[in-house]
Amino acid sequence: FARMSASSWQLKHEMPEEPAHVAFDGKGLGQTVPKRPAPRGQGGPLTGFRGLVLTQAWAGTYATQLLALLGADVIQLETRGRLDSWRGTPTSPLPAALQREDGERTRNPWNCNPLYNSVNLNKRCITVDLSVPEGVALFKGMLPEVDFVAENFSPRVMGNLGLDYDTLREIKPDIVMASLSAYGGIGPWANVPGIGGTIEPSSGMSALLGYPGEQPQNSGQMYPDPVAGLCAFAAIATALLHRDLTGEGQFIDLSMQEANLTFIGDAWLEYEATGNVRGTLGNRHPLYAPHGVYPCAGDDQWIAISTETDAQFAKLAKLLGLDGDRYETNACRKQQEVELDGEIEAATRNWCKHDLAERLVAAGVPAAAVLDATELLGQPNLKARGHLVEVEHSEAGRSWQSGCPVHFSRAPAGVSQPAPRHGEHSYEVFNELLGMTPERYAELVDMGITGEGPLTTAEDG
Repeated sequence: FARMSASSWQLKHEMPEEPAHVAFDGKGLGQTVPKRPAPRGQGGPLTGFRGLVLTQAWAGTYATQLLALLGADVIQLETRGRLDSWRGTPTSPLPAALQREDGERTRNPWNCNPLYNSVNLNKRCITVDLSVPEGVALFKGMLPEVDFVAENFSPRVMGNLGLDYDTLREIKPDIVMASLSAYGGIGPWANVPGIGGTIEPSSGMSALLGYPGEQPQNSGQMYPDPVAGLCAFAAIATALLHRDLTGEGQFIDLSMQEANLTFIGDAWLEYEATGNVRGTLGNRHPLYAPHGVYPCAGDDQWIAISTETDAQFAKLAKLLGLDGDRYETNACRKQQEVELDGEIEAATRNWCKHDLAERLVAAGVPAAAVLDATELLGQPNLKARGHLVEVEHSEAGRSWQSGCPVHFSRAPAGVSQPAPRHGEHSYEVFNELLGMTPERYAELVDMGITGEGPLTTAEDG
C-alpha cells in the first residue's frame, strides 16, 4: 500500500501449503537508537518521537492521531489563510449542542467542529504561512528537532513550497517523510486529484457495493480515508523502527487507491484465479446463507445475522420458527436465498433487535444489533474497556470521544489532551524548538504568518 524508499516490502515466498510457526528471537533490535526529544504526554510506545505534520481532513489526520495516541509528540501545522476543511469556515455554524449562551467560554466554530476534534486528539497545533520565505524558514528551522514529516497534499505541492523530501533530508538526513495522495507520487495518475468518494470507484470497491442486479454504490462514508490513515500509520511506524535499527530515514509514497485495493484483494484474486467478476451482493456472503441485515420492531431498527454452519442455522430456525428441513444444508440455503431472506425478515420484524441479538448470541449464532451513534455512546463495553473517554475541550466543552483502539500492557497509550485550538501552541512550539522570543512571535503575528484563528479581512489586507 506504500512505496518505501529504504525498507520496501519483498515477496520472500508464496503461502505455504501448511502454515509454519516462525519464532521471533529479537536479534537485530536496538542496534542504533537515535537521540530523541524528552517525552511528552503519558508515555505510550512512541514516546520520544516528534512529528511536524501538514495533514488535513481525514486520512492524514487520522494517521497522525494514531501516532499521537501512542505517545508521539505530533505538531499539526496549519495556516491562518485557509482553514482545514474539517474545521469548517469562519462562518460555519456552531454545532447545535453548543448554540447557547455560555459566559465561561468563547466558542469559535473552527475550534468546535466535531469532525476536526475527532481526529486530532493529543496533538499540538501551530500556524505557519508557507507561501512566504519567513514561513518556510520557520519550517526548516524546526526540522532538525523532529523525526518525521507527513502531508496529504497533491504530489506537486510540497515541491512547489520548496519542501520536498530531497530538500528536507539535506537539513536532516535521517528524516522520515510520508506523503499521502490519491494515486501516489509517480505514474500516469500522479497529478489526478481525488478524495475518498472518488477512490472507492477507482479502486474497484464501488463495483462490489450495492444490491444484486442494481447499480454500484459508494459506501457514503469516504471509506478509503481511514483505510489510508491506518496504512500510513503503519508505514510511518515501520519507517521509524527501520531508522532505529539503521539510523536511516526514508520517503513514504502512499497511494489511497492502492491502500483501498488491499481491502478488496479477495475479489480481484478471485477473478485472476477463476475468471469470475464478482458483482454487487448487498449484505450477502459469497459462500454462506443466510448473511444479511434484517428489519426489527420499531422505526429503522435492524439486526445483522449470519450462519456459517448447519448447526448454527438449526438454532436460528428453531428460534425464529423457520422450516429447518427445507433449508437444512448451506447449498439449499444459497439456492433459495431470496425466499429464505423473506422468511427471516417476516420473523425478525416481531422482535426487539437487542432481545433477538442476545438470544441468538446465547445460542451460538453470530448476530448483532445495528447501533446508531446515540446507541454507541451508551455502549457499556466501549466504556468498560476505556475506549470511549470523556474529553474536556476549552471551547467545545466536555464530550465522549473515541480513543486508542489498542491496549498495550507495558506502554499505556490513549487520550491525554483534546484536539487543539487553531494555532493554540504556536508560541509554545516556536519557543521550545527555535528559542523564539515573545517579541519576535508578536512580529510574526502582525505579519499574518502565525497566530490563532483565521485571518480577518483587515489582516488579509
